[in-house]
Amino acid sequence: MAKLTASEERLTESYILLEMARKVLEIDLARMDQTPLKLKDPYIRLLEITLHRLSRKLYSTKLEMKRLGLKIQLNEYDATFSEYTIFFRGYVLTAKYLNAHLKNQVSRQIEDLFTYGKKEVQ
Repeated sequence: MAKLTASEERLTESYILLEMARKVLEIDLARMDQTPLKLKDPYIRLLEITLHRLSRKLYSTKLEMKRLGLKIQLNEYDATFSEYTIFFRGYVLTAKYLNAHLKNQVSRQIEDLFTYGKKEVQ
């Protein structure tokens, strides 16, 4: 059975995390309009900028995946695991990810996008 190369594996994981982060931010943006905050605009603008930045990263990831002939499909998910099918070089691979691990990684991804280009406050 063929295996993904290290770069293909990083690319597939990056795609999965970016897709999940995009979904989370889109849901948060939709809910932000219904939240009783005094100053919504800065938060909405931050989410919109972050979504735009994330969309650019996702676009370049998809282009690279297309160049390599990689396709990813979400099969099943439950409270514990998410199962993906990865199509590559004529082979099919099934990968299971622990949802708690995906949640932590998506959280870090979003945090990195929020702080993009910012120096840490000391």
